[in-house]
Amino acid sequence: MKYPAAAMALLFAMSGAHGIALGQADTPEERARAVERYFQEVSMRDLLNDMVKEVSRQIPPERRKAFEDALLRNVRLEVVETAAKQSLAKHLTVAEIELFTEFIRRPEGKSAMEKMKYYMADLMPVIQQELIRAIKISAPNQP
Repeated sequence: MKYPAAAMALLFAMSGAHGIALGQADTPEERARAVERYFQEVSMRDLLNDMVKEVSRQIPPERRKAFEDALLRNVRLEVVETAAKQSLAKHLTVAEIELFTEFIRRPEGKSAMEKMKYYMADLMPVIQQELIRAIKISAPNQP
């Protein structure tokens, strides 16, 4: 490499900017600790509530509240949160988890994450319709 000192300085600056210790081990234990820090910033209960509210928009208004209450009463939050934590630790490195945590701590990050539910609510019906269309085309004789 032509500029090793500059590259190291840039790497150090980038790592420090996100609260990631240079050379931090990417072990299962460190990932689990990073995930716990992430979930101190992100409420799985709030995410679940938002998802249920968005899904319930497809239910007639007069049945919506009962639908939401039933889902929220019967979904086991601890099961969802455990699965979310395990999946993050499985698929993301310590540095990536720390970067997400730093992002969500910023006002812009919080705002962007709050708006993602609307993005997903807009996109999911389109994806569902396209999947149904693709299935019909792929298997025209199937009911």
